[in-house]
Amino acid sequence: MKKKKISSFKFFSLFFAMIVLVLVAGCSGTTPTTPIINSFLANPTSITVGESSNLSWSVTDATTVTIDQSIGSVASTGTTAVTPATTTTYTLTATNVAGSVTASVTVTVGAAYGSIDINSNPDGAKVYLDGTDTGQVTPIVLTNIDAGIHVIKIDKYHYKIWEDADFTVNANQTTYLNPPLTYASTQYVTLQPTAAGMDSTVSTGNPDTNWGDLIYSDVGNNTFTITRTYIKFGLGTVPANAVVDDADLKLYRYSGFGTDSFSIGLYKVTSSWDEHTITWNMQPTFSVDTETTSNITPTAAWKSWDIDTLAQAWLDGNITNYGVVLKDIDEASVNTIAYFRASDYTTDTSKCPRLEIDYYIP
Repeated sequence: MKKKKISSFKFFSLFFAMIVLVLVAGCSGTTPTTPIINSFLANPTSITVGESSNLSWSVTDATTVTIDQSIGSVASTGTTAVTPATTTTYTLTATNVAGSVTASVTVTVGAAYGSIDINSNPDGAKVYLDGTDTGQVTPIVLTNIDAGIHVIKIDKYHYKIWEDADFTVNANQTTYLNPPLTYASTQYVTLQPTAAGMDSTVSTGNPDTNWGDLIYSDVGNNTFTITRTYIKFGLGTVPANAVVDDADLKLYRYSGFGTDSFSIGLYKVTSSWDEHTITWNMQPTFSVDTETTSNITPTAAWKSWDIDTLAQAWLDGNITNYGVVLKDIDEASVNTIAYFRASDYTTDTSKCPRLEIDYYIP
């Protein structure tokens, strides 16, 4: 019995010793750890379009190191240059058997600017940038212009327009521009339709009568009637891109009723009308404001109304050409009527209504 107890004690002692050895052995082993990213930097962190930034990094205990944005696998320590077109964040990933860790840096990309030093010969020309009037005239330096391709237009009165639709502005640089301008000579046209012309008188004395075929027109008033004359010229022979120097509507006054001098105003017509149907009771609409006036005297002579601005607006398409109406600016008090040759006057067609336009092509 005594000998059996000794064997049991030895057995348990041996078992305990083995457990202690296992525990001691486990405590002395090394547990794997994730990689360490010592640094991941961008220098500089802010650039302009077209510039570069340098990425640099240092990683410990990694089996693989990668950087996104198409850079890919890299060494544990290194540098690389990047040239992003827009603000971009770069992420570095370091990996080993214990796992992965990441770090990120952002490179901010700002707009690149340059300057344009613009002169012209002669100077004083308007400067347009990408279709917008800069409000400046040459010589001028335009600053803070986005780097890249621009459209530059230089426009001076009575000169050909100079334009470059592929002008390059470089970042942080001044680009110089000094184009010679070509003088645009004046051209002249006289529009004087005869029987095909569009003009007609309307009268309160005969409010429903059309006078489109009369060989004369009249404007003014007396105790019996108030009269007005509508007239329209087609501008088809004038180039659409013409710049009007001068435009004068001229009517030949050959006679009159009464001897008072008075002023005839020219008003823009704002709706359509027909020479053969217009009457006092069927007049088109017209502006309440005069475009211009002409003083009328009893003397037989050409009378003129300057309509430069209106003719230019018709050519540009900013105003629809419905023609004009001529009327006494004081239809209530003056007792005078002026008689003019109309487009249907065939005895001397040189005295038919005319529109004289001086223009140039820019």
